[in-house]
Amino acid sequence: MLRLKGDYLAIVTLGFGEIIRIIIINWADVTGGPNGVSSIPRPSFFGLPFTARAPEGGTTFAQLFGIPFSPLHRIAWLYYVILALALVTFAFTARLRRLPIGRAWEALREDEIACQALGLNPTVIKLTAFSLGAMLGGFAGCFFAARQGFISPDSFTFSESAVILAVVVLGGMGNQLGVVIAAAVLVGLPELGRSFAEYRMLVFGLAMVLIMVWRPGGLIAGRSPSIRVDLGKLKAPKTLAPKVSG
Repeated sequence: MLRLKGDYLAIVTLGFGEIIRIIIINWADVTGGPNGVSSIPRPSFFGLPFTARAPEGGTTFAQLFGIPFSPLHRIAWLYYVILALALVTFAFTARLRRLPIGRAWEALREDEIACQALGLNPTVIKLTAFSLGAMLGGFAGCFFAARQGFISPDSFTFSESAVILAVVVLGGMGNQLGVVIAAAVLVGLPELGRSFAEYRMLVFGLAMVLIMVWRPGGLIAGRSPSIRVDLGKLKAPKTLAPKVSG
């Protein structure tokens, strides 16, 4: 996989995702197989449960703040948690782009041959990108498990991976703001189509085709480098003129 690039790399990663899902289904002794993992503890507000009744000797979220109990409290708390995680991830990746590893990613993305000519190791650079991406995906998976209370291989099908890939391509590779907009479009568009559920996937596919025709580079196609060099401020090296003896 490390020898591939571009669309071929994306297709192979989708294949590896399916391989892992099938392994999880068949490794029932560890993963629970098709039954998945259940009874995952519900999230709490720093140890305070979002329940109507407090455990023995404990206090609930509603009792602490003196408000009536509502199931919406837990939903609102989860919303702010995932919003904070998304903002931290956005700032983290933006900072990474300005570090040497981020500049190496950009160099590899633009031209792998030129990257090798500069003495960079494409294999190491790709592995760092994969590992950091897996780390962020693991954080999101932990939140997803706590939110659902139950996970199974059916929660991570090929369609989910395809949507994530479509978000990156549609938003514009290398543009964080474009990915955020594309995620809102691809997640919100199917929800708006619930009123005509029979044609929901047809409308989704048609919208994808139209966007890719009008904006083949993504919603925000411009890719600006993380660091710019102002050539006007660079001073030319001083040349030593030969002395002419009289």
